[in-house]
Amino acid sequence: MPVSQPVEIFVAGTGCVPVGKHPLGSGRALAAEAAVAALEDVGATFRDVDATFAGVALPSSPWAVHVAKDLGLTGKPVFQLFNASASGLAAVHAAISAIRAGEANVVLVLGYDVPANDEDPLAAQGFLPPPALFALWAQRRMVERGTQPEHFALVAAKNWNYARSQPHAARRADHEVTVDEILGSKMIAEPMTAMMCTPWVFGAAALVLASREGLKRLPGLRWPLSRIDSSEAQSEVYAGPGHVIEGQVVGPPEITRTTITAALRKAGRDIKDVDIVQVHDAFAVEELVYYELLGFSKPGETEALVEAGAFGPGSRAAFGLPEFSTDGGLIGRGHPAGPSGIFQHIESLRRFREHGDQLGICHLLGAGSTCITQIVSRADG
Repeated sequence: MPVSQPVEIFVAGTGCVPVGKHPLGSGRALAAEAAVAALEDVGATFRDVDATFAGVALPSSPWAVHVAKDLGLTGKPVFQLFNASASGLAAVHAAISAIRAGEANVVLVLGYDVPANDEDPLAAQGFLPPPALFALWAQRRMVERGTQPEHFALVAAKNWNYARSQPHAARRADHEVTVDEILGSKMIAEPMTAMMCTPWVFGAAALVLASREGLKRLPGLRWPLSRIDSSEAQSEVYAGPGHVIEGQVVGPPEITRTTITAALRKAGRDIKDVDIVQVHDAFAVEELVYYELLGFSKPGETEALVEAGAFGPGSRAAFGLPEFSTDGGLIGRGHPAGPSGIFQHIESLRRFREHGDQLGICHLLGAGSTCITQIVSRADG
């Protein structure tokens, strides 16, 4: 029997609302607004959708089925996934499985989080505040690598300045942000200052995913598109060096390397060919760790590369290295949890269209600990 070709899956349309301090209880309306924008982006309506998947992180954010009812009663399946910061990518992962299984050709993927009340979602879980947990990573790196607060500030300033041009970013400075500004902002958990940390924000974003057959049903389609070449989800295997203390919120950093390596292998791609990387950069120390985990730099070399401007604008041409967090990431664009992974896909498609990038990575960690990574590439037709 002939070997069947793998099903191609494309990010065909996108929509979002700006990340920010939206009123409590407005999540249902914002999710519907983002969904309509994504559908209009490809000239479709909710009736053209075969299934809906939603990634939500906060317990009191609205149910996905209620959002779907606001979009219209179609009888099609609606699924809601909870996976902390990785909820948006988890929804994409599930949607990919549905398309590859032949259960759908056009899927609406939502990510949103706006709680109904102001209760702290972490308070009942007994965790130390995330800034304190990631400050432990930073303190350890300073001892082992000689990293200085200025290096964390360089990463944060890069991301703040990427966010300046993004209309949906939470942090849009009216000037070029400097290292001194980052270092001079309020200390949250030494050495992490406020401007090195993700802000507490809400938002909503949506994607229209489609198989090649499904693309025929989208009259407003515009090439190039973003093709999702693979998706890998893992949970931690052991409690090794670098584990955070209380609650094991993000597990060992090593989980990022194993998940991305597996995703690249599935896609048949090489890490050396990657142009852009969107990562879980909620705190500036994370990017420094990921540069090394992914093999883009070696311990002892990373800080010098950052000082020279690597991993920022023009990094591919100047250093042969990808750009990281090109919409500002969780620090600059903001981290509204459920939508964060959706925003990563929105940014990847924008970069393919506006900058000519060819290969990208979307990566997020989820408390617990889990890691989800998707490999995306530019598709021209």
